[in-house]
Amino acid sequence: MAPKADGVEKVAVEQNSSTNDESMEPHWKQGDRVHAQWRGNGCYYLATVNEVYAAKRAVLITWDDEDGSHREISFDNIMEPAEETQAWNTKRIDRRVNVQDTPDKGRCLYTNEVSDPGQVVFVEKPCLVALPGLSQNLWNHLTKMHEATPLQLGTVTFHFAALLSELQLDKTSIGVIMDKYVPDPDEEPGDDVVRIMQSIEENKELKEELKLDEKPLDPRKLQRLVSAWRYNSFGHHKEDGLVLYNRISMCSHSCDPTCCWSYGEDDAFVLRSRISLKKGDELTISYLQDEDLLKSTAVRQQKLQNWRFTCACPRCKLYVDEGRGFRCRKCRVGVLYATTGSTLEPCRVCNSVPSPDETQMLIHLEEEYVTRVESLDKTDVPDVERVYIAALDIFERHWILYVMDTMLWEAAKEKNIVDSMMEHQRRRIDFHEHYYCRPTFILAWCREEFGDCLNANMPNRKWQCTQEYQRAYQMLAILCGTNHQYTAGPYNKLWQVNGAAEAAKEASKKEGEGGST
Repeated sequence: MAPKADGVEKVAVEQNSSTNDESMEPHWKQGDRVHAQWRGNGCYYLATVNEVYAAKRAVLITWDDEDGSHREISFDNIMEPAEETQAWNTKRIDRRVNVQDTPDKGRCLYTNEVSDPGQVVFVEKPCLVALPGLSQNLWNHLTKMHEATPLQLGTVTFHFAALLSELQLDKTSIGVIMDKYVPDPDEEPGDDVVRIMQSIEENKELKEELKLDEKPLDPRKLQRLVSAWRYNSFGHHKEDGLVLYNRISMCSHSCDPTCCWSYGEDDAFVLRSRISLKKGDELTISYLQDEDLLKSTAVRQQKLQNWRFTCACPRCKLYVDEGRGFRCRKCRVGVLYATTGSTLEPCRVCNSVPSPDETQMLIHLEEEYVTRVESLDKTDVPDVERVYIAALDIFERHWILYVMDTMLWEAAKEKNIVDSMMEHQRRRIDFHEHYYCRPTFILAWCREEFGDCLNANMPNRKWQCTQEYQRAYQMLAILCGTNHQYTAGPYNKLWQVNGAAEAAKEASKKEGEGGST
């Protein structure tokens, strides 16, 4: 009897094991977001499941970069996206951060916990994603109005988002948007709001579609919604539309922000610490693009007038602007940096001080060059080169040189002029790290692309290529996490370079063994 019992027990264990294996089998479905292994190099990239072949234990996916190869993937080569890209609930967010009233900036956001660089502070879902497809007829109507007589804001997106909020959101959600910062809470309805409401009222089909008889529009409320979207929303990262968040909108601007961000699942806003944060530190982001953070204090402050405030962040309070360097007129080696008082610092090599007349002449030249550079057509490469060469005689470590280095790097890259491409990219990296040393997407991609140049054209400098990819990866890991598709680029290249180096060592070893034999 004992052997029979053992046999029954064995069968039962096998059946239970089989059942457990089936329960542990991944259950993917159409539309799932995944990290899938691309057979071209063995690395993982973001993708969306199109079809599931349960019998084959495989799925058909669409790569985020729309590559058409290697789309059928085994269950064994798929991973779920990291949880850090999925929106948190409100209670979890409120445990991590708090809103405080400040005497000079109004409501601001602060952290309740210590954070390391690159750590997720929180992930927030949108209040509303205002895309044209949500009310195509309304979008088309506003677009035609704008084409006939342009709206004062230069775009229809803010008015479209405001109308969409009023028409599609519940009272609580509208209240969240109405609570956002606006410069003038008692603003009267503007001409554009009045004109838009009249035109919708006269369009019977659109009026019926929007059900305005059931829910008439209030012009003052609509104006407040327009301003709330104007001063608190983000441009959508894929389509011509806007996104607005609740807690994120409490983040103040800084030209040296403590946080960085990327998009997660379903337009979630993933906020990360750019630097080490202590409990109670303010959470700030940049309202400007990365390239604008590399421009002078005066230019940054001028751009921020779009939000109707003058930036007083630590960078903007610096007396010396190290993004406005002039070549010393005496030694021709050192650099004179401009100050906020329209003077020049002594040369940092020979210690000479320019006379008031020389200072005035250089500041005037700078103004002329800024105007000239801003009017450059980057496709007219000879003209860009002429201005660049002339500027090198006057400026050093100046943001306008960075702008022209970028233009000339792009031109050299397009024609694969390696020497020029590498030199301008090197100068871009040097200026960025001199003027703003924090990780940015621009700096990370500069490093990655510099590594590409080395990898393609200088095979004997694999060590330097490896360094560039490592730096790019480390910066992108802070900016958007280790699982983001941007971070996968330098990681995969680093993996390939190291693999090639190991293969070369192995081949060299075998040749040596063959020779000794």
